[in-house]
Amino acid sequence: MACMSAQDNAISHLAPTSAGLRRRVVKGLLRTTMKPFLAAHPPVSLQRAWTKAFTQSIRKPRAVQHHSRQFGAVPVHILQPANGVPGEVVLFLHGGAYVLGGDGAYVGYAGQMAKALGRTIWLPEYRLAPEHAYPAAVEDALTAFDAIVDNGIAPERIILMGDSAGGGLSLATALALRDRGGPQAGALVLMSPWTDLTMSGESVQRLARRDPFIPPTWGGHARIGYAGARPFDDPGLSPLFAELNGLPRTLVQVGSEEILLSDSIRLVEAAAQADVEIHCEVYDGLWHDFQMQVGLLPDATRAVARIRRFMNGDDSH
Repeated sequence: MACMSAQDNAISHLAPTSAGLRRRVVKGLLRTTMKPFLAAHPPVSLQRAWTKAFTQSIRKPRAVQHHSRQFGAVPVHILQPANGVPGEVVLFLHGGAYVLGGDGAYVGYAGQMAKALGRTIWLPEYRLAPEHAYPAAVEDALTAFDAIVDNGIAPERIILMGDSAGGGLSLATALALRDRGGPQAGALVLMSPWTDLTMSGESVQRLARRDPFIPPTWGGHARIGYAGARPFDDPGLSPLFAELNGLPRTLVQVGSEEILLSDSIRLVEAAAQADVEIHCEVYDGLWHDFQMQVGLLPDATRAVARIRRFMNGDDSH
């Protein structure tokens, strides 16, 4: 099934490449490990340690060089693939409900993406909640963007990309770039973005049992530290409710079985009304942030290949 939103912006449904063993195994592992762990709401320090162990199981490819730099107070991991596209950088903002990540947890995933996309990735260690509420993460993302420009990369050749909360943060960063009146990124790639911290989308409850990865109650707890004293519908926290005009061309990817499906569908509809060039791919039968299994899961590898084509300017989705 495929449908069209306003302004001829497509929401495409992609069938799984296969119902293979790997897909069933990964889905089962998530359902029996990550989901019950997050649903138990252990202390944030334990969540970070557990999640780092999980994400570090994704190994950085040997062909990708890794070094770190400091820009102001923001540490940045720079992952450079062999034969990458010269003069282009992906600013990758990681997920983790604004409370998880950091300490190199996402280096392996970012390295896999650098290889698959054929582009250098900058992965900033933005400040996390609850120690640092909004707008700390957006400020750090802007610092990283400015550092890329200061290193000689034209703004229009920077691609903002993020997964989950990092997808929401990427969108919020693009809006902050627009609002300060400076140059905008060339494109925006959002994977399973968390765009609505009110968690009012219908899929949050409808797909709560089918999503093998994220329990709704975890996001309900994590958002409190990030929001601080602000209401959850503040457009800085929930960019779904912002004025979306002036955004760069955008690709959204989301699984049909994840609780944040509504965050993507409503974003596409709102962005189309604001005359944003936006494309959305719904991967049938897949879950939240399935692209983390790039190189392991055929559906994830296909999705990332489609991201690469989008970055190359091939929008024939």
